Amino acid sequence: MSEIEIIKAFAGLEDTRRRAGQRHTLPLCLALFTLAIAAGNKGFLAIGDWISSYREELIDKSETHKE
Repeated sequence: MSEIEIIKAFAGLEDTRRRAGQRHTLPLCLALFTLAIAAGNKGFLAIGDWISSYREELIDKSETHKE
């Protein structure tokens, strides 16, 4: 399965996080945050709850992997 377009949209951004803080790629994180906010979620807890609720669907729709 190819990556979804929103992940590609963030692919060119420089990741300035410390290596220890890079569990997932920056484009994937930004895509998930953007989708959660677009779905009407506000705040870190709501975003986390949304990601947890749709975890399986999100995994199915994207190539998620740890680096």
